[in-house]
Amino acid sequence: MNYDNNKPKIKRRVIFAFAIIVTAIIQNTGARVDGVFDVHAFLLLPLIVSISMFEREIVSSLLGALAGLLWDLSSGLDGYNMLVLMLICAVCSILINRVMRNNIVTAVVLGVTSIAVYIFLYIMIYIVLDGGGYPLSQVIRFYLPSFIFTSVLIPVYFFIVRTVFDSNRTIEEN
Repeated sequence: MNYDNNKPKIKRRVIFAFAIIVTAIIQNTGARVDGVFDVHAFLLLPLIVSISMFEREIVSSLLGALAGLLWDLSSGLDGYNMLVLMLICAVCSILINRVMRNNIVTAVVLGVTSIAVYIFLYIMIYIVLDGGGYPLSQVIRFYLPSFIFTSVLIPVYFFIVRTVFDSNRTIEEN
């Protein structure tokens, strides 16, 4: 078996893992570089959705789990981000590989849907069920602007990930 064909795949996946680590650091630092008027982008969500559109199910699930683990380490949640991000990556990858075409329109649809599902589940589990205050006020003041801010970044991440994928494509993937 010739493993020379796998070098572009390995290089691409290392780049994606490094991008996840750097994005997690930027997203989870106390300085909040991405914040505007106390609105924060969930930078890992559009990144992992874009990556999962170009990778197979297992690899994208593992990269989603890595992103979720890094997010959980900084947020103090007990595996919520790891589980949800892993499932989002698996579903997006399955949809792209079996049902949908891989283009900017599907990236926006999958990205916006993933962000909405992530925020909805978080609100239901950690705010409504936990009795954490006024959910409608938090949705209007923080989660809705964060949803919009994050959604705007989806095309940027999609084109960056597509460029990395195209430059590190194997013969079978052409």
